[in-house]
Amino acid sequence: MQTDVIVVGAGPAGSTAARGIAERGGEVLLLDRAKFPRDKPCGGGVTIRCASLLPFSLDPVVEDVITGARMKIRGHREVTRQATAPITYMTQRRRLDAFLVEQAQAAGVEFRDGQGVTDITRLGDGTFEVKTKGETHHARVIIGADGANGVAGNRLGYEAAGESAVALEGNYPYPEGVPAEFRNRVVLHFGDYPGGYGWIFPKGDHVNIGVGGWKSAMGPRLRELLQTMCQTYGFDVTDLQNLRGHHLPMQRRGMVMAAAGSAVVGDAAGLVDPLSGEGIYGALRSGVLVAPFVEDYLAGHTKTLAGYQLAVQRDLMPEVETSVALMEIFHAWPDPFVWLLQHFGPFWGGACAAIRGETTYVDLTYRLGSPGRALLGPVARAGRFVSSRRVARG
Repeated sequence: MQTDVIVVGAGPAGSTAARGIAERGGEVLLLDRAKFPRDKPCGGGVTIRCASLLPFSLDPVVEDVITGARMKIRGHREVTRQATAPITYMTQRRRLDAFLVEQAQAAGVEFRDGQGVTDITRLGDGTFEVKTKGETHHARVIIGADGANGVAGNRLGYEAAGESAVALEGNYPYPEGVPAEFRNRVVLHFGDYPGGYGWIFPKGDHVNIGVGGWKSAMGPRLRELLQTMCQTYGFDVTDLQNLRGHHLPMQRRGMVMAAAGSAVVGDAAGLVDPLSGEGIYGALRSGVLVAPFVEDYLAGHTKTLAGYQLAVQRDLMPEVETSVALMEIFHAWPDPFVWLLQHFGPFWGGACAAIRGETTYVDLTYRLGSPGRALLGPVARAGRFVSSRRVARG
């Protein structure tokens, strides 16, 4: 098949990029190796900030609306906080991803699932040859959206994102509906997970229970820590269904995300929020950002998609870098920050505002004043040292 653009990977980043390019007049083929609908390891939370990037409602796939949180650090008393407005939608990736693909198809994208890409070659004229099992396609542009270790990024020569964090999660079924104690709230448990946290997210007929954190410290202990999380909240870990682990790709400084007629988006570009471990915002935002640069490239206005990288560095990287610093500080000294979330209204309100997209991590740090913002880097480095010593001691 001959087309303008091939997008490899039909997760939120790929389907959003494909839809945006098609809406600008591009002919797009969207490929995914899995048969849809398919599930992915993910907590399934879509923040209000994420949803605001889409020109349509997610109501058809929303299973719960989060308006509060139950927060606990180690064995201390749990505190529940309520937000003044919704902060996150809960869905399942099998439903969300299929829905986003449907929106892409409605914009004119051709979608082929069960089409795993086996090889990509850049030809002498600057176009690309894409091989799947049994088919060969040609395109002027390739977008890699098949994850941190995907075929597209590898064949195109992009550096894989770092895998500094890991997670393990499963579902506890409630066929008759999730109990009231878990509805409309997330459960967040801190202090026992180096560089991360434990969670319980409510869905329509189950809750998602998981733990995640630094790969170096938590990798060998994921099952033990998940069991601890389950025991803390009264679940039998042996009753969890669809248990699965996954890596969280993180940006490396100086990573290349675009060159000539190709680019990588979402997890393939390492656009996970280091503080929260949430990747859907980076996926959707990068998918939105890449589309106009592909339009210009196809029209002959530019000879490269490098403008997309500049846009990511301008729009996303300040937040990612600030998130890294906040993560280092939070996980070195979690107790005071959790206490502030539990008991200090402006701190809790600021966190909710960031999740809703009403403010940013950068904006929040500037509330500390210029001296506070200047100290962010040195304090983060101190936090990293404290955490590494703690991990080394076991």
